[in-house]
Amino acid sequence: MRTESWVGAVLGVLLCGAVLSAEPAHQCQQWRLPANIELPDDLARTLRRLRDRSPTFKAQCERIALAEHLRVTVRLDTSMPGRCQAFTTIRRVRGQIHADVHVPPGRLLTELVAHEFEHLLEQIEGLDLRTLSRTRGSGVWAVEHEIFETDRARRAGQVVLAEAFTRRRTPAAD
Repeated sequence: MRTESWVGAVLGVLLCGAVLSAEPAHQCQQWRLPANIELPDDLARTLRRLRDRSPTFKAQCERIALAEHLRVTVRLDTSMPGRCQAFTTIRRVRGQIHADVHVPPGRLLTELVAHEFEHLLEQIEGLDLRTLSRTRGSGVWAVEHEIFETDRARRAGQVVLAEAFTRRRTPAAD
């Protein structure tokens, strides 16, 4: 779980990620993924189920949906670099944030997507990870040159994973 940023406006988050697309209008009764997230249909189904099981993931999606200046694309990537489990590159163009999230197919998807979404929220909030990484106790550290990680994103991934697992095992109320 790493974040990479470059002077000028490119930031990459390494380890987890996801992209969502809006559902057709005729399904208005069903919760839809945010319109500013694009992803493959099979991944969209998985993330809708995750949203139903995890209040934390639902809140992440709602905050991303409100970010009019954010566009996210999530891709299932079978050729992840060996040093990461997933990654997101972020470009800033004329006030817009464009995030390209790469996640591997598999069981870690729940935690990785939530982790990467939290990094997106950090960017929406305008956190200066470089400066925070120099502050002891901030929960932000440099992994390598211009690549950062946060306790916040790690926790988000773990919380969503626990919520999804707990809700899956809990019988529905009558």
